[in-house]
Formats: sequence, C-alpha cells, structure tokens
Amino acid sequence: MYFIKPKFWDKKNNSFLSILLYPLSIIYYLIIVIKKKISIPQKFNIPLICVGNIYIGGTGKTSAAIEIMKILNQSKKICFLTKGYGRKSKKDIYLNELNISNQNTVDTGDEALLLNKYGDVYISNNRTKAINTIIKLGYDAIILDDGFQDHLIFKNLNILCFDSKNWIGNNNLIPSGPLREPLTSIKEANFIIIKGKKNQIIENEIKKLSPNIEIIYAENRIENNETLKNKNFIAFTGIGDPYSFFNTLLNNNIKIIKQIIYPDHFQFTEKNYKVLFQEAENNNCNLITTEKDWVRISKQFKDKVYYTKLSTLLIGKESLEKELKKLF
Repeated sequence: MYFIKPKFWDKKNNSFLSILLYPLSIIYYLIIVIKKKISIPQKFNIPLICVGNIYIGGTGKTSAAIEIMKILNQSKKICFLTKGYGRKSKKDIYLNELNISNQNTVDTGDEALLLNKYGDVYISNNRTKAINTIIKLGYDAIILDDGFQDHLIFKNLNILCFDSKNWIGNNNLIPSGPLREPLTSIKEANFIIIKGKKNQIIENEIKKLSPNIEIIYAENRIENNETLKNKNFIAFTGIGDPYSFFNTLLNNNIKIIKQIIYPDHFQFTEKNYKVLFQEAENNNCNLITTEKDWVRISKQFKDKVYYTKLSTLLIGKESLEKELKKLF
C-alpha cells in the first residue's frame, strides 16, 4: 500500500480533517498503551543501536543510521537490520557484500539497498529471529533502521530523528496527525538528531520532557553538486517528505522547472517512466530524484536520471561517539 503524507498533518492548527479523524487517533493511542504494557523486552548478547522516529517519514533516519555505521565500522563488524519497508517479499535477505547489484527493490525495499552502499544488511520481518541469526554470523553490533516502536526488543541505545521544519506537525497521532507516538515518548530515547538548522524553540520543548537528553544536528550536503549546476530539472520523488528534497535542491541553487510527487516507496512502472521522460522532453530539461528513489529505478533508465548524492554532517557528534564506545 502506497502512501502520500497529507498536507494537513503539518499545519500548526487542527484542520477539519484532523478533527474528524481524531477519534481514530484515540483508538490508535490506546493500542500503543496496551502494547507497551504487555510487552516484555528481550535482551540480546549484542549491542543494539536503534535509529528511529516518532514523526512518520522524512526525518533523515536512514542518513543518520549510515553515519553511525561510518563511526562504528572503523573498528567493529556492524550489520544493519531493517524490515525493508515497501518490499513485497517476505523472505529474509542477507546482503553481506557492499553494493550488491543483483538485488531488486521489490524484494529488498529501497532503504536496504541504500544502506548496503555502506555496510552489510540483514532484511527480515521478524527482528527477534534476525538478531539471533546476525549474532551467529559473528557481528559485534546491530544498527536497527527503525524499531523504536518495537517494544519486544531491548535497545542499548535509542536515537530519535526529527526534521526541524516539520518538527511534530500538528502534534496529533496517526491518522489525525503524523506522530507514531506522543512526544512524551522521547523520555525513552538517549539522543535526538534534528535535521536542519539549530532551533532553540524545539530544543526547549525537548528539554522540558527530557532534561538530560543529548541533542545533535544533522546537516545534509549534496556531494555531486557540481554535476547538477547550470542544468534545468524536473524533480520527482517517492519519499516520506518530498518537500525536503525539493527544498534541498533549491537551497543549493539547483533549478527546478517542475515537481512531481509519488507515494512513499513507490515502485516505478514503464508507464511512469514514459510520462517522466515525456515531461523532460517537453520542458527541454533533465530528470532528477533522490538516491533512495534512484535505487528503485529500472537498470535501463538509471543512466538517464540524475540523483542527489547526500552526505550528512552530524554537528556535535562527540557525545554520541563517546556513548557508542561504551557499548563495547
């Protein structure tokens, strides 16, 4: 099931639709409370580092997980664990070499292939079973891409990601708003990573709930910016927060003629490619998308589509590096 985030989620005041859906959010909240109460977290003989979110989509979670892999992979053998959201396969898949090219995102999901550019990845719908398998494979630690809402697993370090522009939207739970859990759940986290510029208002809200929590900022940079300059683009994407992609392009003076939005984790078809290339021809420009979208594009079209290769700078990461070292 593909999904496009409703615009009313990010309005500061409740809209008619958010009020209409609020009773369903109450039911959703009660389910969360019950799940937490009946769940007994299982501990494992391996450090588990969870990089998650409570705002659904577009928080820079995958980029943060990659940066943590870069920190740890210098001295330890680390494996990513993901469910491979958006995939249709239910089987476990183990990517034990970098940039494995014979995989299809229909089986793996797009995030898994992006993670695989930086480390080994285990994809499974059953995290508990997968963790035990990864331990047997001889890894020193596991980075959970998502999993903050999985209360059956004890995490040694919980990291929550936010985007400073969207923050918590209208502060309502799904489906009335974008939150998977109330903001109060940050009390269960050790670190907050905020994508964007320093925001004292957000920091104050966080510190009121969790005074001792560490806050780090993430700054995205386009590594291949020079190859994108002096060109006109039609920008298309199927990610949780498409406007963060468009804003990144505009902030780097990359000219966008048109913006096209697809649902999150959308699997492009021949019909989609035909429409996109026709749009590019009609407007005499090129096509550009995110790296996460690009991994889903069919091989015969990859060399015809530009993408943004992002690197993430974690500002103030020294405290995080210190805590990561304590795990071993």
